[in-house]
Amino acid sequence: MKTPTHTRKLLAIACLAALAGPAMAQDAAQAQAADASKATKLETVTVTGTRISNPNVISPTPISVLSAADIKASGAVNIGDLMTTMPQLATSFTMGNSTQSIGTAGIARQDLRNLGTNRTLVLVNGRRFVGATAGNTAVDVNLIPADWVERVEIITGGASAVYGADAVTGVVNFILKKNYQGANLHAQYGTSEHGGFDKKLISLSGGMNFADNRGNVAVSVEHSNQDSLEFNDRFGHQAYSTIKTPNGPTDTALIGNAGSYTITEGGTFSFGKAADVGKRYVFDANGNVRQQRFGGIYDDTGRCSDCDRVDLNQVNQLQPRYGRTSISSVASFDITPEHRLYAEGTYSHVDVKKFGQPAFGSGSTAYKITSDNAYVTPELAALMKANGANSITVSRFDVDSGRRGEDTSRDTSRAVIGATGVITGDWEYDTSLTYGVTDETRHNLNNRIKDRFFASIDAVKDGNGNIVCRSTLNPNSINPSTGKVLNPIALGGGCVPTSIFGNGAINSAAAQWFNTTTTTTSRLTQFVGGGSVTNNNLFQMPFDAGSASMAAGVEFRRESSRQVTDPLDVAGVTFLNAIPPSGGAYDVKEGYIETAMPLITGKPFMQNLTFDAAARFSDYSTIGHTKAWRWGLDWSVIDDLRLRGTMSSAVRAPNIGELYSGQRENFFTVTDPCSANQIKNGPNPSVRQANCLALGVPQGWSSTVGSTVRGVSGSNPNLKPEQGRTWTAGMVFTPSFLTGFGLTVDYWNIKLTNAVSAPTGQDVVSHCVDSTTGINNVYCQNALRDSSTNELSYIRTLNQNISSLSTSGIDIGAYYSHPMFGGKMNWAVDATRVIAFTEHPFQDDPSNTVQDNGTLGYPEWKAVLRATYIRNNWSVNWNARYFSSMLRVSNESYRSNPKQTTPIRAGSGFFNDLRANYTFANSGWQAYLGVTNVFDRDPPVNLFGTTFGSALYDAIGRAYYAGFNYNF
Repeated sequence: MKTPTHTRKLLAIACLAALAGPAMAQDAAQAQAADASKATKLETVTVTGTRISNPNVISPTPISVLSAADIKASGAVNIGDLMTTMPQLATSFTMGNSTQSIGTAGIARQDLRNLGTNRTLVLVNGRRFVGATAGNTAVDVNLIPADWVERVEIITGGASAVYGADAVTGVVNFILKKNYQGANLHAQYGTSEHGGFDKKLISLSGGMNFADNRGNVAVSVEHSNQDSLEFNDRFGHQAYSTIKTPNGPTDTALIGNAGSYTITEGGTFSFGKAADVGKRYVFDANGNVRQQRFGGIYDDTGRCSDCDRVDLNQVNQLQPRYGRTSISSVASFDITPEHRLYAEGTYSHVDVKKFGQPAFGSGSTAYKITSDNAYVTPELAALMKANGANSITVSRFDVDSGRRGEDTSRDTSRAVIGATGVITGDWEYDTSLTYGVTDETRHNLNNRIKDRFFASIDAVKDGNGNIVCRSTLNPNSINPSTGKVLNPIALGGGCVPTSIFGNGAINSAAAQWFNTTTTTTSRLTQFVGGGSVTNNNLFQMPFDAGSASMAAGVEFRRESSRQVTDPLDVAGVTFLNAIPPSGGAYDVKEGYIETAMPLITGKPFMQNLTFDAAARFSDYSTIGHTKAWRWGLDWSVIDDLRLRGTMSSAVRAPNIGELYSGQRENFFTVTDPCSANQIKNGPNPSVRQANCLALGVPQGWSSTVGSTVRGVSGSNPNLKPEQGRTWTAGMVFTPSFLTGFGLTVDYWNIKLTNAVSAPTGQDVVSHCVDSTTGINNVYCQNALRDSSTNELSYIRTLNQNISSLSTSGIDIGAYYSHPMFGGKMNWAVDATRVIAFTEHPFQDDPSNTVQDNGTLGYPEWKAVLRATYIRNNWSVNWNARYFSSMLRVSNESYRSNPKQTTPIRAGSGFFNDLRANYTFANSGWQAYLGVTNVFDRDPPVNLFGTTFGSALYDAIGRAYYAGFNYNF
């Protein structure tokens, strides 16, 4: 019978086979010496992979690692924002920009290579984790307790063959503690220099062995929270707008203290065209009407400075209020020396609250007030009469009716049970069951019931001279703003009339009547069952090259999602987009096999040449059969140099939301490409002009709509799987003449076809008129215009397999540890140089391309430096991150008109963090202090961290934190 120690080493081999078959095979091929020597080598690989704590030097697939020490050195209380600083990951979801979409506040999804969060697979301990939002399997990594993370491995290559669908661009694998003894208390408090933005963390972990060390059980409880951060608290009253500058050095310029004059907090209207400023009027705080003030510059697109205008930033929230409580547990027990049971359990509760813009009326949704309205003053009545108007159309930003918001709670639970051990001889097994569930309840605050509001502002006087709602006197009356009889929800009494003339005019009683809180709930479930077998000594390869290795397994997975939307929102009677209830489920049965075969061993300049291959076959209940494969070569030239390369084919099955979420009302913020000042900004201005003319838009026409465009977005049950191809080639250099140094350089190339595209509103309208094949394309079919005004009137953005994406680049990693001044200095650099990022909006038209590389959110360079100095009881960490400058416009637009605006670039980012730790000898105590954004660098003008691209920058400013650890 094998000893327990030997069994544990075999278990380490099994884990390595399941998670990194090629690395396992390589080391198995080298292990032809004594059995103890072989096991020791494999245990080392399992823990660190190499003598310099970097799995890159043993894996043919590029891997980057974030250690527990790296996480602690950052001062992060939630791990999501820290992950986006890694060069391979994009800032698609940070805490600051997670509020861009309905229902995603506080969620941190991972986005490898900027190819989308749906194409990055997140694992916990090598297994899947349940998704965070209805219809989507993307994981919220903020749920993962920071103190319970042992390391994070970022596998940057197509990995569908090894891990299954969603791993088109790679895998982010969070390795949590699996065995813990003792107890630890950790507390941290931090605050920012600007705005008093506070963050807190407290965690308690404990674990113990039992049954003569055959078993272990450990539990961790962690709570973190952060305050909300309002724009005014951080940046004051800054406001910016891009304004045309005729005869200036540029076509437009980003001007401070500027905004849109076509909408104001107190209300604005015009007796002419929107751009006819001589006929524009506003209401002051007392409800009096006067001409709109234009003391600075203005243009015909609705922008002005030193004028009466809206300030959108006053309601901009930079960070939501967020709180998380997580409980994690692990247990294992050796039934016999050859068989072990294990279990994992996690539970997280999240509360997140965010506020944004209030309801508003502008453009086609502006409010119509007739001359008999009870709040029309004699001065306004005389003005209307003088201009021959029986009504006015008021555009208004209704701050005084209350900001809209979301109050969301999420409960996520996950349980894993499994067994691992030795079947016989060199055959080992690992089998497990995983079940996860996420429950979300979202309250939409100050959600306006639209027809109640329209009833409220359509106020008249009754026979006694009292101000009442017109609908109270006559429920069948036609409402001026809607042009039809009001919805019954606004009738039947209770209507509270209100004025909208001037900021502060809407009375609280009326707001309480027409605002409501609607509630949407959702549930996601995930079940995964499977097992694998491994053999590190399958058979001997020819020429004494070593033993072939194999890992094979089967898996069954079922995903389900259900969202129950508030009936008021379903009916479309609220200001919130009309969102239907949705639900769906699918299951997939899979089988996979991986093998690694040493071809040559122990020859000059061929110390080891290993071939690895993997294949996965899947059967989806939605799309049918798919297959994925990967092969690679790992060549140890000499002790100091290894070469490696992989080729893989990946698939991604559409998720439940893409297939079954239904079609919902949406509103799109777009710049009309057919407007006169936008024609020359197209990738080919002549093509854009010709297509606009073909749509009936005359030359020289300018859009005057300053509001969003109504439309619809949603799912498509007929989607096909996406297809991806990835290849990598790289080297690992660990010179024996420089102990402690390692260098990795890897080229990667990814191409995705049949991409599921849910284009933005701007994508739809721009691709329509920039198509080199004319206007008979799917985008023009989904960008409708008003035949009388030529303005965009309706936009559709449904999911379709119509586009392709390709990107390539180089990853560079350098690591060096050396003694210094009586202590030890550790350096680590991770950098990515993106060579190209190309979108093909129509994959059938390869000539129509969009080059994103170097534009906002797509920096060409992104790098992180971590420097740690340790001496005696002290350690000091200096972390720096850098990314290159980016264009604020597209590359194509820049080439056609490089002087279209200023500033046309967003400057490079360089942010530094510092932390110092002191460990009190023989006490169990450690204390630390830290500063983030040490030099208090602000983001570039008009970038505040709340959008995809701007989230690269630190928008919080210098911040401080302090904390302690106590082991007992």
